Amino acid sequence: MLVTPWAPYPFDGGSKRIWSLCRLLRERFRFTLLTFASRPQDARAAADDLLREHRYLRPVFERVLWVDRRGDPENAEAGLPEDVRRFASPAMESALRAALDSEKPDLVHVEYDLMAPYGRLVSRLPTVLTQHDVGTISFFQSYFREMAGWRKFGQVLPWVRRVAFERRAMRWFNRIIVMTEPDAHRLARIAPAQRIRVAPTGVDLSHFDAPRAAPVAPTIVFIGHYPHYPNEDAVLYFAREMLPRIRAARPDVRFLVVGSSPTPAVVALGRQPGVIVTGTVEDVKPFLAQAVVFVAPLRMGQGIKGKILEAFAMGVPVVATSRAADGLDACAGRDLIVADRPAAFAAEVLALLGDATRAGALGEAGREAARRGYDWTRLAGRLGAVYDELIGAAVGIGAAAPRARLAPEEAA
Repeated sequence: MLVTPWAPYPFDGGSKRIWSLCRLLRERFRFTLLTFASRPQDARAAADDLLREHRYLRPVFERVLWVDRRGDPENAEAGLPEDVRRFASPAMESALRAALDSEKPDLVHVEYDLMAPYGRLVSRLPTVLTQHDVGTISFFQSYFREMAGWRKFGQVLPWVRRVAFERRAMRWFNRIIVMTEPDAHRLARIAPAQRIRVAPTGVDLSHFDAPRAAPVAPTIVFIGHYPHYPNEDAVLYFAREMLPRIRAARPDVRFLVVGSSPTPAVVALGRQPGVIVTGTVEDVKPFLAQAVVFVAPLRMGQGIKGKILEAFAMGVPVVATSRAADGLDACAGRDLIVADRPAAFAAEVLALLGDATRAGALGEAGREAARRGYDWTRLAGRLGAVYDELIGAAVGIGAAAPRARLAPEEAA
């Protein structure tokens, strides 16, 4: 059973990972999805959820169980971080208990630490948590909107409480999934290292790895799920610090801001000349196909960025910050360009816009990096091995208690 804070469609980075892994593992494991509906239910919202279920979820998940998104943060457990409290829901607790009785799963997999408290409701079953981004365990790498800039220093106590929560939550699960080996080392500061497993994010090469026509206009693309603050910060930072430098030399440049749920600040970028904010799109591939350069100017967060892998697979040259490139098995200067200072970042983008041969060579090197190390069809087995390990231990390889929770020594 998979428990998520939102359905894995529309595809943002984390949702696409969830959907892709379950799609590739569905021949070996049967998945029930328990998730919040997109918003408090009215007739139109319910119809939207049913359409998503039919088109995108039912081919992957054997059953989809929706829970009304109305949370109860006022009555949530004291001490939970604010963002976790927003997902505290008596309705979800009841739905999970009912699903455990009716579905009789062999394992419960919780996605995102936002949902970690629900793991405590699961008894006598192995549990898995995916920690999508471990940046919050470092004060100076924390990325919450209220911790931006100088406001960060007024948030020391909330950050201490969040790390205390993370430390507790990591012990509620038999296995914790992270994206990269560096993430595993970071998380081991607060979690039992023997419970941590690495299952990298990949890319669907069958969808993205295809020839594309040469772009007809000088176009820069960024993709993100904008309620996730690192994405909002990145695109605003690029528009403020890099784009004016680029447009001073190339006033014909277009900047496509692609991705789901743009915040008001991101929507406002569309008022600038040459900036197009698409909003949520069904598929990012047509927009990547227009790109001469893909930019990843992230300043916060950890883990592999699926957006970069998609650009790699499409053969689009990438200019990224060192934070965005962190964790990638890719060579700076060969597979992508890494630059951190705004002037240097803008200069690298301009150089690629003006040199089709270099841009093409960089794009092909990125495509090879995606083929070499990030094909979902090979990476999905990493998560499948974790499931096999836990389910095999829980059943005692044929023992009489098929859903007994792992003993402490096994859970370690």
